[in-house]
This record gives sequence, structure tokens and C-alpha cells, in this order.
Amino acid sequence: MDVQALRWFLSLCDTENMRDTAAMEGVNQSTLSRALARLESELGVELFHRHGRRLTVNRFGELFLEHAARAVAELDAARRRVDALANPDTGLIRLGFLHSVGRWLVPGILRDYRAGTPGIRFELHQGFARELFAWLQQGDIDAALVTPPPAGDGARWHALHEQRLCIALPAGHPLAVVPGLALRDVRDEPFIAFAPTTDLRRVIDRLCHQAGFEPIIAFESEEIATMRGLIGAGLGVGVLPRPAVLEHDDPVYRPLIPAQHRPIGLAWSPSPPATSAAARFVEYVTQPRPAPDGAVLSG
Repeated sequence: MDVQALRWFLSLCDTENMRDTAAMEGVNQSTLSRALARLESELGVELFHRHGRRLTVNRFGELFLEHAARAVAELDAARRRVDALANPDTGLIRLGFLHSVGRWLVPGILRDYRAGTPGIRFELHQGFARELFAWLQQGDIDAALVTPPPAGDGARWHALHEQRLCIALPAGHPLAVVPGLALRDVRDEPFIAFAPTTDLRRVIDRLCHQAGFEPIIAFESEEIATMRGLIGAGLGVGVLPRPAVLEHDDPVYRPLIPAQHRPIGLAWSPSPPATSAAARFVEYVTQPRPAPDGAVLSG
């Protein structure tokens, strides 16, 4: 059913005059008459009594008027809500991010962006890399702060920071103060390791293999915060990205030699962003910006 015809019908109910409505709506009378005829044909009844140029709403018209007014009002409200979501100044941005960047990267970006666009709203989704890229593909989020996409994923990605990978040891561990500590020096230690489902586990397994050993796994986790806590408590060692914000009970971080980094960036769908609000956010984040303390700006 033509929404414009519904609007003209509502106007005709107010004026009960074809000429007056045509003038108010900026259309000629023949266009208005044809639209009304199509509407009545679709409904199978006449909506007005005709008295020459004057119209009077009949009982079918009165019944239809209530529903037409409600339908047009709902459509107008929906358009206003869509416009509000899409507006680059007041819209909604659905942002995903890795658990490990929730304390340092996400707050800074959101704070800086909202300082210039205070009316914007964020819907936040925390997850692992595989989940974030799946949500991007499905259109459930607009962008994600995440590691580079896996081969063949198709998502666009812009590097923002690099976290240096380090050997993490309990503060009182004898090796924590050994000069020139190498990964093979902790080969006999129990490892608090990333779960096999994570990207970093594959990276660290490769580094251990290159160092000539297979780690003794004491515990596996997908949560970096859990691993930091267990290593800090003396339950083993591990290889972790050095956090930008250190806690009082954090382990000691000794950079891997040669240096190894974990890149973090913004990923978004190769298709045009769903809203202008999302497009502006992607443009903003991918511009060069100062790196926070403890992170290296890479793009």
C-alpha cells in the first residue's frame, strides 16, 4: 500500500475537498484522484461520499482513517528513530573489542571520540577474535578493535598499536632478574598458556618450537587477565603481551629477544558502513593518533 496515498487520504479526510488537498500537497487534482481510486480499489470499498467537488468520509473511510493515521504515525516514528541512529552526531555505533584491550585502548578511543561528538552512543560487544570477525561478517557489529583478520576473511583492518610479547614470571622468581633472559631459559618451568583456540597460542607454540622445546602446560585459558593473575600468584610462567596498565600484583615482564609484537587495529566490513555514524567513526579511528603509554603506534 502506497504510503503517499495514505498521507493524501488523511489530508482529504481533513479538508473533504479534492482541490484544497491538491493545493496543500502540491499535486494536481487528477494525480490525487487517481491515487484515491487505486486506494479504494485495493480496499474494495469507497471511502468517501461524493457531492460534486466535496467529499464526506463514509463509514468505511472512518474505519480506515483510524488505522491509516496510526500506520503513518508509526512509519514517521520509525524514520525518526532510523535517522537518529544513522546521524553521525547522534547515532549508534556497535563496537566490538578483545577482552585484553578493554582496560586501555577502548576507554581512550571512546573518551576522545565522545569529546568531539558528545551525542553519539556506543553499543559494546566483548569477545575473542574469531567471534568479533564472525559478528562483523554477520553485520552484528560495525567495527572491532582486534588482531589482524585470518587469511581469507575479507575484513578490512587498520593497524593502531603493537603490544610487545614478553616472558611473564612471578615477581620473586629467580629468573626474573637474570640478564638477557631468553625463552629457552624457562623451558623447564610450568606454563600458564593460552588455550589452543586462540591465535596467540599458535604464535607462542611456534616461538617455543624455534627455541627448541615444547612447553610444559600447567593451565590453559582464553582470558589474559586470568593468566596474569595465575602467573603473578607464582603458579607458572607464560608469554603475554605487556599491558599498557600494570596492576600491583602483575607478573614481571621481560621482553622476548628478538622482539615479537602483537598488532592491534580496527577491523570493519569491506561493504559500506551501515550508517554514516559508523562511517565517521571508522574514518576517525584510522587517522594517525598518539599512542597511549606502553603501546607502540603502528599506523
